[in-house]
Amino acid sequence: MKPLVSLAALVLAASKRVTATDIGAAVDLSDMTGACRFLLNSSALEGAAQTSDVKLQHSDTAGGTYTDTGIAFAQITTAGGASAQDLLRSVDGLKRFVKVVNTLGGASPAVTFGLTVLGKKANG
Repeated sequence: MKPLVSLAALVLAASKRVTATDIGAAVDLSDMTGACRFLLNSSALEGAAQTSDVKLQHSDTAGGTYTDTGIAFAQITTAGGASAQDLLRSVDGLKRFVKVVNTLGGASPAVTFGLTVLGKKANG
């Protein structure tokens, strides 16, 4: 019998309703390694002709300068309705801290979303 791999679930953005572009708090990813699943759960946008673009940015320090990681989800549109997206990406090339950026577009946009990463613990 193979031993269970130590998995960790880390909330990168707690589920919340936003009405403007949102940049989340810094989250330390140093306890994760290898391929991880990034799980986005989003409500439908609340009005016509609105968009939501969710991506990750990273930095060596929590208060440092953040740059794009290349991890981005498919755009959520009013026509597309609610969205549950799952990306498999390695965290090994990422810097220690990440932030979730949700850029909203359109007139009076509003959406509820949350983002969690599930992966192997670095010291597990």
